[in-house]
Amino acid sequence: MTKALGKYKVIDISRGIAGAYCTRLMAGFGAEVIKIEKPNTGSPLRRLRPFKSNVPGIENSGLFIYLNTGKKSLTLDITTATGKQIFLELARRADAVIEDFAPGEMARRGLGIRALQQINPKLVLTSITSFGQSGPYKNYRLNHLGAWGMSGARYNDGTPGVKPVQIGGWLTHYITGLFANAGTLTALYDRELNGKARRVDVSMLESVMLITCYPTTIYAYRGLVHNAVSKERMGIFKCKDGYIGLNLYGRLNFELLCSFLGLTEMLTDPRFSTPAAIFEHFEEARAIIAEKVKDREKMELFKSGAEWRIPIGLVPDVKEILESPQHQARNFFETVKHPAAGAVTMPGAPFKLSSTPWQLTSPAPLLGEHTREILTGELGYTPDDIVRLRERGVI
Repeated sequence: MTKALGKYKVIDISRGIAGAYCTRLMAGFGAEVIKIEKPNTGSPLRRLRPFKSNVPGIENSGLFIYLNTGKKSLTLDITTATGKQIFLELARRADAVIEDFAPGEMARRGLGIRALQQINPKLVLTSITSFGQSGPYKNYRLNHLGAWGMSGARYNDGTPGVKPVQIGGWLTHYITGLFANAGTLTALYDRELNGKARRVDVSMLESVMLITCYPTTIYAYRGLVHNAVSKERMGIFKCKDGYIGLNLYGRLNFELLCSFLGLTEMLTDPRFSTPAAIFEHFEEARAIIAEKVKDREKMELFKSGAEWRIPIGLVPDVKEILESPQHQARNFFETVKHPAAGAVTMPGAPFKLSSTPWQLTSPAPLLGEHTREILTGELGYTPDDIVRLRERGVI
């Protein structure tokens, strides 16, 4: 079966989620991805939860397994002279390198864009940092919560005046990885057209701002802080078997919602005649709607609301996500048998390609699983060389 990215070789020397997600997408569509990890300890991702059976271990991290399915693992200490030379030999044969070191660090190690493109003029280097390779904040570092807050999206979460709310999962890192993937593929496509390799500079803050642009855009153009007080947009309501989300924004949507719930008297109530009025009397509107949905099942509300073209959001638990008819129809979840962790069910392709579909050819690698294969098969090292490299801590 044809692979969309089957002709590309990618070196992933990143340590975080964004870089790993970028190359996971590339591996899923056929690229050969070599994950470079530290000898003995491996990638920092191997130490992040959740763990199989809640037992920490370098082969037990569900997050690492998800992010690195379909890749090869090479242990290599690039801080050593020999390790650096091996990395350069790999880069000479590669199409792209993905890294997330601090700005300038790769160059200080003699592995920057000039050094890499000197040995391989067609190599694409994708660099992932918090604020990009230049600018007054380039040496600062963002964490997940900080990136969400600085993007402006934090204004939509939680209750004003109390502690910030952590957005679910590692969303900002996945967003950044998605942009890194798009940038890398664009650079490779441009290389096909023009024969010139490029440096891809990915900023976490800019990536998240591009996805969550509404708060910053409305502030830039109207001077308004669109925050959690702006409750006319949506409310979470308790129903018989869980929670649903109802959008109260827009007159047409509000009219449909009132008709759907049998609350036609709200349409003539001056308290709810405009979005501004709804905002002013939101808690009163909320109490009326809450009484109508509290004894109804969330799936029934979701399905029947869809027939009215009303956007009702489900608040599912994990079991409901796995059993979602939509996810099952798309075969969205797939189970991979990992040699150490066993069967692991995880999200699959984020989108479908008809002629070159997503293919998971192997589980996430064990630490250093492909070191010998890569060094002897691709670079010509002998078994005795491998022994000496291990003794010196290079691999």
